[in-house]
Amino acid sequence: MHCTASKLVDPQAPFFAGHFPGDPVLPGVFLVEAAAQTAGVMMGASGTPSGSQKRLAAIDRFKFRQVVRPGAVIEIETRLLAERDGMALVSASITVAGEVVCSGQLTVVSR
Repeated sequence: MHCTASKLVDPQAPFFAGHFPGDPVLPGVFLVEAAAQTAGVMMGASGTPSGSQKRLAAIDRFKFRQVVRPGAVIEIETRLLAERDGMALVSASITVAGEVVCSGQLTVVSR
């Protein structure tokens, strides 16, 4: 199972003023959050019971290879690697214009 999503990085987002002045970069935490939300959507479509919450339990092996600038379109892809007892191991990769900007693994739990 896999899921893909995309998002335009809004150049007007207020955090760009301080991250970093004169050299705006999308904070890595937002990239990890985008991957986690995409994984949650994927898990929600997997047939888990209606109303169960998906929660991020772990972030592993995330590597940031390139910066993401305002106005970029990020493409997020998640893939289910393993699932057991309400826990799912998910690989995540985020690209901009076909280039990987970050990737890693997430653990998502359903409650």
